[in-house]
Amino acid sequence: MKKNLFIALVLCSTCAYSQKTIEADTTDYVSISKSLDAFAEEAECWTPEQKKEFAEVFFIERGKFTIPKEPIVLKSFEKP
Repeated sequence: MKKNLFIALVLCSTCAYSQKTIEADTTDYVSISKSLDAFAEEAECWTPEQKKEFAEVFFIERGKFTIPKEPIVLKSFEKP
């Protein structure tokens, strides 16, 4: 009887932990999704020059990735 009770307790604990983990992952996904949606809306207002500069900096061909020596500064995005 004690063995069955112990097994039931372990199973319930595992299920509760799994549910909590799934909820946390879902919350993170929703947050990332909202951030990407806001970014996409903002990107619609970019000028062609800004779009070109962004693409040149962040779109990388396979095998040509390098780590920048200095922080990335997008000149066309700087505010006057």
